[in-house]
Amino acid sequence: MYLLDTNIISLFDPSRREREHAVIEKLRRIEGQSYFSVLTLTEIEAGILKLRREDKDKRADQLADFRDGLLRGWADRILPVTPDIALDIARISERARPNVVERVDLIIAATAAFQGFTVITRNVRHFLPTGVPWLDPSDLP
Repeated sequence: MYLLDTNIISLFDPSRREREHAVIEKLRRIEGQSYFSVLTLTEIEAGILKLRREDKDKRADQLADFRDGLLRGWADRILPVTPDIALDIARISERARPNVVERVDLIIAATAAFQGFTVITRNVRHFLPTGVPWLDPSDLP
C-alpha cells in the first residue's frame, strides 16, 4: 500500500496531467492501493487561498474543482491524523535529528509508518531522514 505525497496528488490536477502522462499511467496502476493524508487537503487549500489573495481567481477556481474532485473520488482513501500518528510524528522527528523535517512531511511520514505504507514522492530528500520507506514514482513498474 502507498501514501501519496502532496506533490504526487498534484500530478492529477488537470493542468498538469498531460505533461505528466507517463507517471500518471504508473500511478493509475496502483490507484486502488493508494491513499493520501488529510494534510494534503490543507496544502491544496492553502494554495487556493494564496491564488485568491494574488487575484488569480481562474486558477484558484480550477484548483478548488480539483480539490472537490479529490474529496469525492478519494473520500475513503483520505487518512486522518489519529492520536497514535500524532505521537509517531514526535518520534520520527526525534529520530531524524539533527536533520530538520518540515511538519507536513513528518505528518505524512508518520501516517505512512503507522499504516505500514510506502510514501510515493518526488521530494525524496524530505523523507530520507525519517526512516520511512519511500519510492519515487518513476521507479514504479
